[in-house]
Amino acid sequence: MNSEAFYNSLNILPSFREVSNYALYTSLPDDWYVALADIRGSTDAIRLGKYKEVNMAGASIIAALNNFYDKENILPYLFGGDGSLIALPNEDIQTVKGIMAFCRKAVSDAYGLEMAVGLLSIKELREKGHDVRVARLRLSEILDQTIFWGSGVTFAEDYIKEHDTLKDVEPIEADFSGLECRWSQVPSDKDEVAAYIIQAFGDNEQDSVEIYEECFRKIDSIYGSDESFHPIREEALQMTANPLSLGIEWKLRTQPPTIIKKIKHAAMMVFQLITGLYLMKFKKKTSATNWGDYKPDLVRHADYKKFGDGLRFVATGTVQQRMDLTTFLDEMFQKRKLAYGVHPSFAAMVTCYVRSYQSNHIHFVDGTDGGYAKASQELKNRRKKLGI
Repeated sequence: MNSEAFYNSLNILPSFREVSNYALYTSLPDDWYVALADIRGSTDAIRLGKYKEVNMAGASIIAALNNFYDKENILPYLFGGDGSLIALPNEDIQTVKGIMAFCRKAVSDAYGLEMAVGLLSIKELREKGHDVRVARLRLSEILDQTIFWGSGVTFAEDYIKEHDTLKDVEPIEADFSGLECRWSQVPSDKDEVAAYIIQAFGDNEQDSVEIYEECFRKIDSIYGSDESFHPIREEALQMTANPLSLGIEWKLRTQPPTIIKKIKHAAMMVFQLITGLYLMKFKKKTSATNWGDYKPDLVRHADYKKFGDGLRFVATGTVQQRMDLTTFLDEMFQKRKLAYGVHPSFAAMVTCYVRSYQSNHIHFVDGTDGGYAKASQELKNRRKKLGI
């Protein structure tokens, strides 16, 4: 089955509360692959202030592989802050390996970061006792977000860190078009922005569903509705003119670097920054885009909540709200029902993948100063304590 047919066959969940309904997920075809990227030493890089670089690097394979397969066809993928997972059909796999090898080299050359990349077949995952299933979460009438169920997600993430499945693969230049990083940080309108990862450990899938449902009820009672803890607000969105921030996109998008490529991309970014500020401020319409829609669509298309072998979300709230939820999660952890990680920051940040400025754009949300990467480290430490 090709990627377009498979994607269109997936169940669409109208509400995030349904992500724990495993019956709505579809198994990936046996001959498909999962492609993964993970930044090694991301905690140290974040400590040095490279959290935006880590997010940009983590999203690099999403843009590169989606652009390679089909600019109009979104493959199932999951952004995890310091890495990503993408489900791929069994097409042009040798070229895919070369593109991923290029992403690894580009991230190293642009940011000085080491990125583990790899491919695993779904058949091999199942032979190792793991599975990956996928569904779609409705963000708007234009765009869906893909979500994943199954231990294969975590297993594959750990596997590629230990096994170099792309050893000696020659890089093939990737197309990073649409991968952008041009918004200022969005400070919390309360106390903080907290990144959470929660992974249930039921005796069976139904047990896990019940644990997630209990978590949802507690989150609702503490934070309120999804909209009440949404970390991105339209009125707080400001395009950045900071050369250091813009340089993060520029460094990656101009790989392999040439003087002409660097000058052209810098000029394009300046032009788009100036025209974008004008067009969005006055909500102008051009032949292709109604610029009054862009910020509202950005808020709607922000992936601040997701599911990938666990519940992951970024919430704006008070310190007390985080303490209350953490108390509940710790009680559940002591009962061996789940493991979790949480990391607070003062603001949220977005990394954008734009296929079209008119509605077809998605925005990867994380907390500044670590967010998902530090929450993931906490999660792993708690999994070890449980012997999982």
